[in-house]
Amino acid sequence: MASKTPSSGRFVWHELATNDVKQAVAFYSELFGWTSKEEDMGPGGKYVMLKSGDTGVGGMMSLMPGEKAPPHWRAYCTVPDVDAAARRAQELGGTIQVPPTDIPNVGRFAAIADPQGAVLMAFRDLNEAPEPQGPPAPGTFCWDELVTPDPAAAVKFYTPIYGWTVVEQPMGSMGTYHVLKRGDVMSGGIMKTPGPGVPTYWAAYVAVKDVDATMKRAEKLKAKLVVPPSDIPGMGRFAVFSDPSGAVLSIFQGRL
Repeated sequence: MASKTPSSGRFVWHELATNDVKQAVAFYSELFGWTSKEEDMGPGGKYVMLKSGDTGVGGMMSLMPGEKAPPHWRAYCTVPDVDAAARRAQELGGTIQVPPTDIPNVGRFAAIADPQGAVLMAFRDLNEAPEPQGPPAPGTFCWDELVTPDPAAAVKFYTPIYGWTVVEQPMGSMGTYHVLKRGDVMSGGIMKTPGPGVPTYWAAYVAVKDVDATMKRAEKLKAKLVVPPSDIPGMGRFAVFSDPSGAVLSIFQGRL
């Protein structure tokens, strides 16, 4: 059954906007074992729904005509009131890239860019599923993380909009990691950009059984290595790649 009370600060959907949906379906189906189904969204065009087993994990769509952004993954995060979230974001220095818009029988969303340029989709889900129990299953999205040059400014921007509390966690040479929480539930994180040339963006992570094996398979499928398989002390192991179209995605194995 769907949740009757709208949540805030919960990442519930991930979506690839790409210049070659057919190629993307083939790549991710082979990499993660996802299945896909194309649906007609009327004026919104064709939309591909993605599943890992029986679990819906996200979607794919073509970049909109005139859209200047390169292929990218984007995340949808819940708010009780999309219009109020958009107004608050503007008050805090954010930019509304897509104004509050209805998705018939699904919900309402707005695309909000923070002052550093990272984009997150504020979303009111009309059919919100219950909180999943247990560790994330392989092939499902398991974490979302803002990579930004100014974590302190990001905390001030996002917490009033999504209602997160923040726990600071020392990460040695990586500096301080900001864990975003909804009550006792860890929802995501904020980290400082690790070096020059790294864009400000929301990174999405997919859970896998073996990061190294998945990364090798991705490279055979023409993905490019961005961050090689690396350990996160006390947590697990991750890697980052760009798919054949250039969209960046992270993979993770370990404990969350």
